[in-house]
Amino acid sequence: MADASQPGNTVVAELWPREEARRLAERVAAYEPARPVIFQSGFGPSGLPHLGTMAEILRPSFVRKAFHLIEPSRTSRLIVFIDDLDGLRKVPENVPNREDVEQYLGIPVSKIPDPFGCCASFADHMIGQLGGFLAPVEVEFELVRAAEMYSSGRFDEGLKLILDKHAEIIAIIAPTLREENRAGWSPFMPICPKCGQVVERRVTAYHPERASIEFTCEKSAGGTRGCGFSGEQSVLGGMAKVQWKVDWALRWYVLKVDYELYGKDLTDSARLSGQILRVMGAKQPLGFPFEMLLDEQGHKISKSIGRGVSVEQWTRYAPIEVLKFFLLLNPRRARKLFLEAIPQYVDEYLDTVRAYAAESEEQRRESVLEFVIQGTTPRRFNSTLTFGLMMNAVAALGSSDRDFIWNYIVRYDASIAGDPETEKMGRALTECALNFYRDFVEPTKKLYTPTEVERAQLKTLDAYLRENQGASAEEIEKKIYDLGRENYDKPGKIFPLLYRSILGQERGPRLGAFIRLATPAKIVELLDDTIARTA
Repeated sequence: MADASQPGNTVVAELWPREEARRLAERVAAYEPARPVIFQSGFGPSGLPHLGTMAEILRPSFVRKAFHLIEPSRTSRLIVFIDDLDGLRKVPENVPNREDVEQYLGIPVSKIPDPFGCCASFADHMIGQLGGFLAPVEVEFELVRAAEMYSSGRFDEGLKLILDKHAEIIAIIAPTLREENRAGWSPFMPICPKCGQVVERRVTAYHPERASIEFTCEKSAGGTRGCGFSGEQSVLGGMAKVQWKVDWALRWYVLKVDYELYGKDLTDSARLSGQILRVMGAKQPLGFPFEMLLDEQGHKISKSIGRGVSVEQWTRYAPIEVLKFFLLLNPRRARKLFLEAIPQYVDEYLDTVRAYAAESEEQRRESVLEFVIQGTTPRRFNSTLTFGLMMNAVAALGSSDRDFIWNYIVRYDASIAGDPETEKMGRALTECALNFYRDFVEPTKKLYTPTEVERAQLKTLDAYLRENQGASAEEIEKKIYDLGRENYDKPGKIFPLLYRSILGQERGPRLGAFIRLATPAKIVELLDDTIARTA
């Protein structure tokens, strides 16, 4: 089978959402017409969202779209569950005032002050960031917050069932724990009425008949020592939450979730949560484990460590549709996602857009782009230019002048301005290339200071270009070689000087063609700046 991650393999790449949608259609075939199909994803607001978060929300939305193509009359919901009652276990490296936040380890993130100082709580800030994070993509979802689900009583039915079945649940989970953690493990984590911490140890008695437990505040979810409080407390009304794997089963049970994807690192958790759900008398949702997104070192991107690419960074250097395209392709394969890899993904996307424009309406309905394109997405890119070439052009020109760069690109390939769709895409890519240049290339460029002998050579070329504004690329190239023969034992030895002087780099494009496209007038400006530079 062809690799679905390669450009042009649109049919292979799009099959997984359709295959999953067909499985889902079989699962819900017996549902009452009024019952919605529930898709779920989750977000832990203990850290800032990153592109892994985007993957967890967009991927089920792809399946949801495919499902509605099969079952257009069925209603559905995509729930993004926010675990804001979770105790803070670690302070993320990318939040301010980390020392101040450390005092709140073990406290529910919905009750911790916002370290950024702009929202009601730590959780509220992260949830607000999630909303802004998802704003550029066209995806419909609902936020459901754990703190509200627990405190409002919506989870009470499930909590009573877990309390009643606690021994069976312990029998499922305890064998999977390290020996030192087995003794005293409980499905329940009461919230201590004295110190407010989510208590991970230790529950000493269960009272299903009055929906309560007895516990001692010995150790919090953040690993800190408890305050020592002991007593009996209800598990209802937000006075306790349940451990992670149990909590996942509780969501599935109460929300009647039909479909949820999850990262490969949660495979065992999903299996155990499914076993707990069966004890509760329900059926596990459909889904599959997807592979991790990795950084440039091959490490899993992480919100707790602050590792990964933000959506603000992505949209600064590439269209948002490219991200959707990337996340759609072969989720069962681990892929690296870091800034320097973005040009490759943009060029894969452009290849697919070119193929899409040439397809029939029927073929387009089967294209991977049907899951990617948004209301304002260009559906055609007639230019053969690659994003990599555009980025090289910006770096070679050594300018952040938008109009100058665009005019150079149009002279290089006039088809990029040949129709509105192609031009819209071309201008967007030009802006992204300029941003990349401004952020990563321009700050590292070294201005070259020529020697007196070199300055004389540059003046000769400068004078030639002033007097021959209409010279062809071949004529300019010939002049450069003539100048090289006059000053070096080999004519090619002049090129490093010109690259340093014009582009601020050691190598570059064929200079005759480059100067012609950039215009002799612009190169004269660059040469004048270098000639005027003295040590």
